[in-house]
Amino acid sequence: MDRQAVWNVESGAAPRIAPVSQASLLRKDLVESLRNWRFWVFLGWNDIAKQYRRSFVGPLWIVFNSAFFIVAFGLIGAQLFKLSVADYLPFFCAGHIFFGFISALINEGCMAYIQADAFLKQMPYPKLTFVFRLVWRNMIMLAHNLAVLVAVLLWSGYFIHVRWFHFLVAMLLTLICACAVVAILGALAARFRDIPMAVASVMQISFFVTPVMWRPDQLTERARILVHLNPLAAFLEILRAPLLGATAASSAWTHAFIATVLALAIFCVLYLRARRRIIYWL
Repeated sequence: MDRQAVWNVESGAAPRIAPVSQASLLRKDLVESLRNWRFWVFLGWNDIAKQYRRSFVGPLWIVFNSAFFIVAFGLIGAQLFKLSVADYLPFFCAGHIFFGFISALINEGCMAYIQADAFLKQMPYPKLTFVFRLVWRNMIMLAHNLAVLVAVLLWSGYFIHVRWFHFLVAMLLTLICACAVVAILGALAARFRDIPMAVASVMQISFFVTPVMWRPDQLTERARILVHLNPLAAFLEILRAPLLGATAASSAWTHAFIATVLALAIFCVLYLRARRRIIYWL
């Protein structure tokens, strides 16, 4: 157990070693990480800057790549599923962008501490700093892609029907769950280096069993169990529905809330047991 020195000032005695609970240390880690927000905001910006350094258009490549793929597949998908382009393109655009955001958080979350080993081995940085760094970096990527989504919503006429309050609440819930999941995967991957490969394989399959390019009502009643048991589908539903002027199903909100609570619970249990050991696993 971690200990701290406590001085008995009145008696002038030697320092007495008192135990400090892991729960208080975890709480301290969280508070210090939030207090040092400038540090992880700078690291996130720097990660994006390094990725596109010496590029002529820089991060705009994120927008171009997303726009080309969304428009190309949106036109084809509308024909495949026999839907109008004005209805299918916003549906697919929102699904593709938000699934890409969630997928990137999960895949890159496995490397949260492994990529930060140079920092963690030199100074006792709060470990959640590097969780927030990764989430912030992907939020920047998402902000670039949202430019494409806004353009599609304006073109299709959905923009004036967006339910902003529902969308912001869904975004907040998604970010809370994302922070917990990234922290969990980062700790597990630091200990078991097979985790990143396993997660990448699962996410490849998840793209096809999550309603990104197809609608749940296109499945048979039995096949819809894939949607009901898929937490990614719940988060995708609560994020996408408000942008299309609809209200997400109450079951989607329930599943997303339960997934968030479970992620937070697993995060707390895991970090109470493994927080001190992460540095030794790197």
